[in-house]
Amino acid sequence: MSKPKSKIRQFLAAIAVVTLALFLVLAFAAANETVALAKPTAAKKAAGKGRSAASKSGGGAANVDVEALQKQALAAYMKRDFALAKELFQKCVAGKGRDVSLQYYLGVSALYAGDFDLAERALCRVVVMTPPQNQFSQLAAKTLQDWKQFGKIKPYSQLQDGRLVRWCNAKEPGEKSKVKTIKIWVADGLQLPAGYVGEELTRDKCKNLYGMFRRPGFFEGLGRVEHYISGYRDVVIKGINDWKWVAPLGIVDFEFVEDPRRADVLYFWCPRSGGDSVGRTYYSWTGTSNSVCIVHIETEYLRRWGARWSKELRDTSCHEFGHVLGLGHSDNEMDVMCGHGIRVSYRAKVEYSDASPVTRNDFVSLRALYELPGDAEFEVK
Repeated sequence: MSKPKSKIRQFLAAIAVVTLALFLVLAFAAANETVALAKPTAAKKAAGKGRSAASKSGGGAANVDVEALQKQALAAYMKRDFALAKELFQKCVAGKGRDVSLQYYLGVSALYAGDFDLAERALCRVVVMTPPQNQFSQLAAKTLQDWKQFGKIKPYSQLQDGRLVRWCNAKEPGEKSKVKTIKIWVADGLQLPAGYVGEELTRDKCKNLYGMFRRPGFFEGLGRVEHYISGYRDVVIKGINDWKWVAPLGIVDFEFVEDPRRADVLYFWCPRSGGDSVGRTYYSWTGTSNSVCIVHIETEYLRRWGARWSKELRDTSCHEFGHVLGLGHSDNEMDVMCGHGIRVSYRAKVEYSDASPVTRNDFVSLRALYELPGDAEFEVK
């Protein structure tokens, strides 16, 4: 049953008053928060190689007078001309993509203008770019839950130490749509040398490995991990391929290579990962030559799973590659990025295989992450 028009008008009026108050009170604070997030970080703390995107204003339109557009957009919003407000807020966001207040009001304007796809994207970006306690994030999350058009999706924050971390999705030279390709190497049972195995590996030690990887014969001299059985490597590749839909969406593309020296991402094995983890991902270091992303997966827990090892390994592989792409953890046990619990595949999109553990929450979070300028963007070789 639809709501009576009078109630809808009352609802819109109430929303307009509340959102205006929030806009005036929080816009300045949110803008300051955005600036803080966008400041370049020291190379010592950075988790990605290549150029830093921290100095970006947020995505293009450098000559746009955002302040003037913002005033016009807010005026249109208060007049309930949501179609015009949506158009103006879109232009604002093109100039200041990391301004959470602009993203939020773009989402609300699009919502009342009936553009639910744009509303979903903008509101998801609000959640992804802010910590969960942020008021705009809470408002956006509630809207995504309350409006049936969004299917109760639950995107999750992607801030890692206050930064958005992802791969640079620049296009290949001379190509209009094809993004650069991440090259992945998956070891067939090999583990890293002593001192770098499982919980012995740290982010600082990764720097030492970068030089080792360049030595002739290094990979050929690696030992085989215990409890490894034939078939593990193929299942890891299946788990990574559960993210293959990212390429048609223009997020990133990836391929598997046989030569580890050509790879941007290296997968190894270890008997035990350490702590309560069964796999770990180490981002490459900014400002360090030949840096790569390193992933290791534990074999001991697979042995304990018995006949279920294939499903568990595929989920673990999928989870770790989500980290490789820049995703953090979700607190929803149904999401593959939660790392445990029940997982339900999102089958409403043709990009997903029926057996994929990736949920729609994972999908919208990753999409939003790559619609925003990152603070650290990894470059492919």
